Amino acid sequence: MRKIFFALIFFALITFSNTCAAADVWIEHWQSEGVDVYAIDDTITSGASDTGRHFEVSTKFVRNGQLQRVVKWSFSKWQTDMWRYETDALSGSHTTAVISRSPLFEFCMVRLGWPYEIIDMWYY
Repeated sequence: MRKIFFALIFFALITFSNTCAAADVWIEHWQSEGVDVYAIDDTITSGASDTGRHFEVSTKFVRNGQLQRVVKWSFSKWQTDMWRYETDALSGSHTTAVISRSPLFEFCMVRLGWPYEIIDMWYY
């Protein structure tokens, strides 16, 4: 009976210890706005085609431990062009070139396992 009890306990520990949860990953501090930027790592989605690649990620902006806002970022690369981004916080439908060093961009590229290079100040 004792062996069965310990086997059940062991099984429960193994089963529940393998669960994982998403985490907000601190990316950087924006001194100019006084906020810390966190990537919500389970929001990273990506896609690729013959014409290019793209990915999206949401971030949390936190000031003094209080959530200020959540911003969704969309990054895209058209064939040999540089990487560009837009956010849901910007009005209009334009993209901006990603300038190095971008800790958020680099974090996502590492998570996705995608290579990139910096030429001058642009990501390719």
